[in-house]
Amino acid sequence: MEQETSTPTPDEAICRRYYQHNLQRFRSADLFEAAHILFAARPDDCAAYAAARTEAEAVTAALHDAPQRFAEMARAHSACPSKAAGGNLGQLSPGDTAPEFDAALRAMVPGEITTAPVASRFGHHVIRLHRRIEGRQLPFERVQERIADYLVDRARHMAIAQFVARLAAAAQITGVDLPTPADLHVS
Repeated sequence: MEQETSTPTPDEAICRRYYQHNLQRFRSADLFEAAHILFAARPDDCAAYAAARTEAEAVTAALHDAPQRFAEMARAHSACPSKAAGGNLGQLSPGDTAPEFDAALRAMVPGEITTAPVASRFGHHVIRLHRRIEGRQLPFERVQERIADYLVDRARHMAIAQFVARLAAAAQITGVDLPTPADLHVS
């Protein structure tokens, strides 16, 4: 394969162009410092799920009048081990929690407590966002090597796929439809 295929090495200009066209891929993740109170129930247990929602709504209403009691309420009501720390979950990145929890965090402002419980596959959450740290654009110099490695790997895979397609096109193969080299052309 190595003798029959060649893989070009991208120079800085090619890497920089890829970086400029894909800036969103080269950002640090947003971080959230949050706490929660979990009222655990499985969604397939309708009665328990509804009861957990009712209890979560009552705690949410109580916190509306006394937000300073969040840690106390977490210790008293949460089904999560974080209750020992007043519900504190530390720093979270997108994907660290259930998608519904992530969405709630993104919609909140620091200091806010959710106005309604957030439903997830784990039950219902009352969430408090302490702090949000916005992700930042990573400088080109920090990701240049990663970009070059990716471009070399992508070019190698394409070269091998095209080589195999040329071999298949030249062979007499019946009963299977294989892609032609033209099918694999990527601009």
